[in-house]
Amino acid sequence: MTAATGSDPTRTITLDAHVHTDASHDCSATPDAVVAAAVAAGLDAIAITDHDAAGGARRAVAAAEGTDLLVVPGVEVSTADGHLLALGVAETPDPGLPLATTTELVRDDGGVAIVPHPFQVSRHGVRRAALADCEPDAVETLNAVAVTGAQNRRARRFAAAAGYPAVGGSDAHRPDLIGRAFTSVELPAGVDWTTMTAADVLDGIRSGAATAQGTVTTPVEFAQTYAWHARDTAATALGSAGTAAATGREAIGSPTAVGRLPDRFTARPR
Repeated sequence: MTAATGSDPTRTITLDAHVHTDASHDCSATPDAVVAAAVAAGLDAIAITDHDAAGGARRAVAAAEGTDLLVVPGVEVSTADGHLLALGVAETPDPGLPLATTTELVRDDGGVAIVPHPFQVSRHGVRRAALADCEPDAVETLNAVAVTGAQNRRARRFAAAAGYPAVGGSDAHRPDLIGRAFTSVELPAGVDWTTMTAADVLDGIRSGAATAQGTVTTPVEFAQTYAWHARDTAATALGSAGTAAATGREAIGSPTAVGRLPDRFTARPR
């Protein structure tokens, strides 16, 4: 277990609440690589939050079988007002809906709605005006890709003033950055890290028993992330084009979103 804060160490677990796989258009990390990196980082749990796609979460759950890592399924939804993390949902919300509508859909589906990197408009962060008509379950107050830290501080002040639980996530698009920022979550009474399910972790966030921890990436790491992605994307495109030329099929495009996750995702004993 990664070091976490809490009154009972056996009930306080570490969750990287914002992780991408190759199901995202801007990431080439396989679920197997993501799971291996999370285990190596000592995390208790990760949330797979690919852009408008749930296939990576399904494959990550399978990859984590036999390990001590819990995978919480999620999606980073492209709402009309910016991105929203939907953790623990059975249905992938349609993109393009208003933030408030999507938040209610997530909640009605038994999930937790978290606003990631708020106010960072260049990264599709939600503006403050959109949050005036919306009540998410939590706010990401520590996003590891926010290099300067200024927007994280702004998010932290907003969450504290509004009374929202604070969540931390690496927003990792490459395996070696997983766990850079994370969330300490105190599990419900009677549950510890050996018996927890995704539903227990979500309950801990909803109750406000969550603390954002960790650090941000350095400017060099930030630049390397995009160079790493550009290199792997180019290699994938070349390989796809070669396969297409040889077989007559179309080259690989954006990943197809998967609409429903298996029921086991919401309650998997460990």
